[in-house]
Amino acid sequence: MDFIQYCDENKILLAVYPPHSTHTLQPLDVVMFSPLAASYKAELAALIDRGQGLTSITKRDFFTLFYTAWSSSFKNTTLVRKAFEATGISPLNPDAILKRFKPPLEGLRPSLSSSSSSVLSASDWRKIEQLLRQAVDDLQDSNTKKLSRTIHTISVKNTLLEHENNQLREALANEQKRRQRGKALLLEAPPKYHSGAVFWSPQKVSDARLRQEQKDQDN
Repeated sequence: MDFIQYCDENKILLAVYPPHSTHTLQPLDVVMFSPLAASYKAELAALIDRGQGLTSITKRDFFTLFYTAWSSSFKNTTLVRKAFEATGISPLNPDAILKRFKPPLEGLRPSLSSSSSSVLSASDWRKIEQLLRQAVDDLQDSNTKKLSRTIHTISVKNTLLEHENNQLREALANEQKRRQRGKALLLEAPPKYHSGAVFWSPQKVSDARLRQEQKDQDN
């Protein structure tokens, strides 16, 4: 209640996001902390690489790595303003978030011939086979046939491994969700869940004060 009271007195609009969504909705997570974490991981990986994996990371190494990452991530003085703009909070723009989850239009997807990518995944064995046919002159050559069968075998094995990996990830995610226990929002009557953010309007703050007073009287 002290936190809600502080926000109300200082005209801070309080919003409670749905669980597991702050990496997409929370301004500081999206524009500031996420790049900072990525930059720190890069500095840490570079240090381990320079040491050939033979040197251990100690506490005295932390600040040097962190300060370099901090300086490269937070050098823009308007970063906080851009954070709220990138997440569609100010100015209000819900499409700033929603467009990240919209699938690309079919007409804008590049074809095989016009694609600029120089690497095909192992699951695209038909495209690889097509490129192979374009690259060799004798399709009946024994080495060509052996290469074609090898490509197909690798593609099948890769597809099976990806399928198994996805199943294991899904099973792990389900197990983690099963073990998690939801926490009721403090000082708020349980609303009908609508999967959206909860905004603490002046009316909700007033209701929270009344519930707090009633709770104190009961005690």
